[in-house]
Amino acid sequence: MKKLYYLIFLLFATFANASASIVKVSATMDSTTLLIGEQRVLRLEAQYPSMVEMTFPELKTDEKLGQGLEILRKNEKDTVELKGSVYKVSQEYIVTAFDTGRYEIPAIKFTTNDRHYMTDRIIVDVVTIEEDFAQTSIKSNEDLFRPSFNFKRLFQYFSILLIVGGIAMIVILSIILFRKEKEGDLEFDNTDKRSPREVALTSLNDIKEEKIWTQGEQKKYHTQITDTLRRYFVEKFNVSAMEMTSDEIIDEMQSHEETAIVEDKIRQVFKLSDMVKFAKYEASNEENEMSIVNALFIVQQTSQLEEVAETSENKPETGSEVIENEEFKL
Repeated sequence: MKKLYYLIFLLFATFANASASIVKVSATMDSTTLLIGEQRVLRLEAQYPSMVEMTFPELKTDEKLGQGLEILRKNEKDTVELKGSVYKVSQEYIVTAFDTGRYEIPAIKFTTNDRHYMTDRIIVDVVTIEEDFAQTSIKSNEDLFRPSFNFKRLFQYFSILLIVGGIAMIVILSIILFRKEKEGDLEFDNTDKRSPREVALTSLNDIKEEKIWTQGEQKKYHTQITDTLRRYFVEKFNVSAMEMTSDEIIDEMQSHEETAIVEDKIRQVFKLSDMVKFAKYEASNEENEMSIVNALFIVQQTSQLEEVAETSENKPETGSEVIENEEFKL
């Protein structure tokens, strides 16, 4: 019985070795020297008996071979049945290269149901037109053509140009829009015949009525107040308040007689605004109410001082004038 098992095992081993000896795989090129952009044929071929299940390698288009070669397209497999139930299957790939150098196409793997088969490596030289081809042998192939220029590379360059141009256009438009928006903050409606005092008081009273700080909009609330005062200072005192920091505005207003007496009010409004906007400070209800009251007081007081000054110039001096501050209720 042992001899029988041994004979069966020996027969299977002999059959397997015989099958393996029949299987042959190869990878060849019509020429291992090509010009930049020139197309060549990479041919994969397998020869195997009918009882063997052969799996061809799947090389994809646009895939790199040996870092320098690119697969442009692949053709359908061609199958031929030889004598003794042996198949010969081949498949061709069209490859090219866009950079000079020596590249190695690594061994390519074919797979059967019981083992793997590897092809030989291929060394390919990619050269320019100026190099001497006297000692090289370049075979011709009627199925191939040598284009005057490479459409794929032209498309790549054109795509890059479009992307760079698009990014540049976006940057330019963003800069233009930003400048317009910034300039828009400094522009005022020239058709509005109201005085700076009337415009500022109207805006501040609207802010006071909305009370958006009670809806969790503290940052927006304080920004509206300070922006209104900034515009008022621009119109009233001809200063670039829209471009100044809070400290610069406070220092600038100290130099004006009309605003020096309300310096503490200006400081409270702008300092609290900065804390809310930049330090994420949560102002209390009293602080929020105080800011709008002080802003109204600043506009009213500076306007009254100017009116008194103008009136005193047109009237004989009869004594000192007393300015009563208005009371603002929320």
